[in-house]
Amino acid sequence: MTNFFTTAKYRPHTRKDHRYELPKLRIKIGSLDFETYDWSLGGFRIDDFKGRPPVGDQVTVNHLSYSEENAFDVKATATVTRVLIGKNQVAFAFNELDEKAFELLEIASMRRLSQLSSK
Repeated sequence: MTNFFTTAKYRPHTRKDHRYELPKLRIKIGSLDFETYDWSLGGFRIDDFKGRPPVGDQVTVNHLSYSEENAFDVKATATVTRVLIGKNQVAFAFNELDEKAFELLEIASMRRLSQLSSK
C-alpha cells in the first residue's frame, strides 16, 4: 500500500504562533538590516541575503524595532527553517529571546491591533 502525505499549500499550518504582517519589524542579523514580511513570537520571514546560512544554521539577532522610539539592542538566536527560493525569502524560528526582545514583540503585537482598528 502506498503512503501519501500532504505538502505545501494543502497542508494545514502547524504553527504555534500566528505570524503578523504589521507592524513591520526591523531586524539586524550580524551587520545586515532587514524588514520583515511577517513575524510572531516564534519567528520571522525576511528577504534572502547573499551569504545566507543554510537551513538548520543558527544566527544571532542583535537589534529589533518597529518604530524609531521602539528600537532596542537585543540578544536573540534564530534558526533558518525554510528558504523560499521562488519568493527570494528566508524563514527563521526563534530559539532564544532575551527579556527585551520578548517584550518588544509583545508590544508590537498589541500595536498591530490598534493599527488594524484604525483602518
